[in-house]
Amino acid sequence: MIKAFLNSEKLVLVSLLLLAFVLQLSTVIVLDLEQLTDFVGYLNMATSMLETGHMQDGQGNVAFYSAGWPLFLVPFFALFGSTMEVAQYVNVLLGTASVYLVHLCTKEILPNWKWAAVSTFIWVTYPPTILYTEYIAKENLMVLLMLLQLLLALKYTNSKNKIVSSILLGVVFGYQLIVGPAVILTGAIIGIIILNIHLKNNFWTVLYWRPAFIFLLATFITLIPWLIYTDSELGEPVLNTNGSFNLYIGNNPNAEPFFINIDETPIGDGWHELKNTQGGELGISKYLKKEALNYIFENPGRTFLLSVQKVIYFWMPPFHEGKEGNQSLLETLVRIVWAISYCIIMLFALIPLFFYRNLNRSHLILYGTALMYCGIHAAAYVIFRYRLPIMPIMCILASQGLYYLYIWWSNKKDNGTTELA
Repeated sequence: MIKAFLNSEKLVLVSLLLLAFVLQLSTVIVLDLEQLTDFVGYLNMATSMLETGHMQDGQGNVAFYSAGWPLFLVPFFALFGSTMEVAQYVNVLLGTASVYLVHLCTKEILPNWKWAAVSTFIWVTYPPTILYTEYIAKENLMVLLMLLQLLLALKYTNSKNKIVSSILLGVVFGYQLIVGPAVILTGAIIGIIILNIHLKNNFWTVLYWRPAFIFLLATFITLIPWLIYTDSELGEPVLNTNGSFNLYIGNNPNAEPFFINIDETPIGDGWHELKNTQGGELGISKYLKKEALNYIFENPGRTFLLSVQKVIYFWMPPFHEGKEGNQSLLETLVRIVWAISYCIIMLFALIPLFFYRNLNRSHLILYGTALMYCGIHAAAYVIFRYRLPIMPIMCILASQGLYYLYIWWSNKKDNGTTELA
C-alpha cells in the first residue's frame, strides 16, 4: 500500500498540499506574533481603500508602501471583513498555492515527478514558509507571483502561442512591480528568454521583436490603473514613494548593509519636520533620492564596497536572534532549524554549477532570476524577510542538485563513469 501511494503523483501532491495547509493554518491559529509597522500599514491601506476609495497607510501616506498587496486583500476584506485574521487566512491559501507551483516548476526541469515532490517537500517544511503565514507581509504574495513568472518563463520555449505567453508574463511581471518593485531586474531574464527564442529570425524584423513589445505593453497596461490613481492623489504617477527612502537608508554616511532607522542617518530627528518643509510624501521622496544619489557619486568607493557587503549579507545564513533576543526555547529551536535547513538548501542548490556541462536555459532562468532579485538589494539594504520570494527557486535548484548527485552516483556505481549523460 505504501509503495502504491509513493508511486501515485496525485496522492503524494495532495498529501504535500494538505501538509502545507495544516502547518500554515495551525501557525495562524496558535501563534500571536507582533505585526511590524509596514504590516499594519498594509492593513490600513486595504481597509481605507475599501471604506473610502482612497488609500492611506495610517501615517498620512498614499503610496509609501507598495500597493499591490493591500489591493489584493481588498476583495477578501469586502467579502469576509477587514481584519488581520482574514489577511492571515489569505496567506494560508497563498502558501498552499505556492507549494503547487513549486511542484509544477520542478516538473519543467526534471524528468521525474518524484524529484518535483522532493523540492515541494523542501519548500513545505522550510520554516519561513510556515511562519510568515502569521505576518501580513507582501512577501507572501510575492512568492506566488515569482513562481508564476518562473513557470511561465520555463514553459515559454515550448509554448505554442508565444504572444499569449508574452501577455501573461507581462501581466504577472507588471503586477509584481506594484506588489514589490524589487523584482524589476528579473525582467531582464524575461527579456533574454523572449528574444533568445527567435534567434533564427532576422534581428531587425518585426517578428523578432514582437513578443518583447507585447510583453512590455502588457506590463505597462497592468501598471496604468495604479499610475493614474497616484497621479490623481499625488500629482505625479509613481509606483511608490518608498524606493527613494530605501535608497537613502542604504546610501548615506551612516549606512550599513542591514536596515537602519531614519533617525540613525544624518537626517536624524529632523525627519518629520523635513517631511513638512519638502512638500509632503512626494517632495520628501524626491529629496531623499537626491541626497542618496549625491552620496553615491561623491563616495563611489565606499558605495561599491557596501554594495558587495549587501550581496554577501543577502545570502548569509540566518544565525541572528530576534529583535529583542529569542523570547523562548521554542523560538531558539525554530531559528536553529531555520539556519540548518537554509544551509542545506543552499549547499545542494549550488551543486548543479559543478556539473556545468549540463547547464541549460532552465538554469539561466533559475539562477538568473535569483541573482537579479538579489542585485537590486545591493542598492538599498538587506532584511532577511526580503529573501523569501526567491527561496522556492533555491528549493527547486536543491532538488536538481540532489538529482544530479543521484545520477552521478548511479553512473559511477553501474558504469564506472562520472558523466551525467
